[in-house]
Amino acid sequence: METTQKPKEIIGHLMVLSTIVIYSFNTNFMKILMPEWIGPHGLVLIRCTVMAFGFWIISLFIPANKQQAKPKRKDIFMMMLGGLLGIGGNLLLYINGLNITGPVDAFVIRTVQPIIVIALAVLILHADFNRYKAIGIVLGLAGTLYVSITPHAGAVKDSFTGDVLIFVASVFNALYLILIKPYTQKFNSVIVMRWMSLAAFILVLPFGLHQTLEAPLFTSEAPVHIWLELGFVLIFATMIAYFLNLKALLYISPFVESVYIYLLPITGAIVSISLGLQKFSWHDPIALVLSLQDSH
Repeated sequence: METTQKPKEIIGHLMVLSTIVIYSFNTNFMKILMPEWIGPHGLVLIRCTVMAFGFWIISLFIPANKQQAKPKRKDIFMMMLGGLLGIGGNLLLYINGLNITGPVDAFVIRTVQPIIVIALAVLILHADFNRYKAIGIVLGLAGTLYVSITPHAGAVKDSFTGDVLIFVASVFNALYLILIKPYTQKFNSVIVMRWMSLAAFILVLPFGLHQTLEAPLFTSEAPVHIWLELGFVLIFATMIAYFLNLKALLYISPFVESVYIYLLPITGAIVSISLGLQKFSWHDPIALVLSLQDSH
C-alpha cells in the first residue's frame, strides 16, 4: 500500500513545485502588464476566457469513463462554486491587490494561506485544534499585518488596501482547496476545470469587458516582450498551473499543497529583484519568519 502511494505523492509534490516556479514569474509579469497595457479586471477576464474556452475544447476529446459517474446537478453546482471562489473571486482580488502593491509584498502575504487552510479545516471539517496551531495562526497573521503596514523601497505603491485584497484572495483560495478536493477524486480533472472555469468566466465578464475593449494592449502597438509575457500568463499560469494545482489534490492534502506557498517569497523575490520591480527590504525577512511559525 505504502509503496504504491509514495510515488503518487511524489507526483503531487512535483506538480505543486512546478506551479511555484510558474507563479514566481507570473506575478512579476502581471505587474509589468498592469496598468500600463491592461487594467486588472481586463487581465482577469482574458485569463478566465482562455481558461474556459481551453478546458471546454479539451473536454470534448476526453473519452467517456464508465468507472466514473457523470456529474449530477449538485456536483456541478459545487464545482462552479469552487470556480467562483478559487478562480474568479481569487483572481479578481489578487490581481487588483497586486495592481496597487508590490510583488514581494504579495509573495509574503500569500504565505498565510496554510494557516487559513488549518483554520477552515477546524471550522468546516472539525479537525483537531491545539494551542500550537493557535499560536501559529496568531504569528502568521502578525506577519501578514507587519508586511502590510511597513514601507518598502522601490518603485511600488505601499498600499494597505492592496495587501488586504491579496489576503482575502488567499482566504478564497484556501476555501476552494478544501471544497474542491472531493470532486478531484470523483471526476476527471479536466471536467472539474471545465465547470469551474465557466463559473469564473461568468463572474468576471461584467467586471472586465470595458477594460479589455479599451486596453492599450489591443488599441496600440505593444513591444514583443509584452506579448510574450502575456502568453506566459495565459498558457503557463492560467491553463497549466491551475490544472496542476487541481490534479495535485488527487495525491496530497490541501494543507500540504498550500505549504509550498512558503517558497514563493524566495523564488518570487529573486525574479522581482532581477526585473527591477521591487527592492528587497529588511522588513520582508521579519514578516516571512513570523508567517513561517504556523508550520511548526
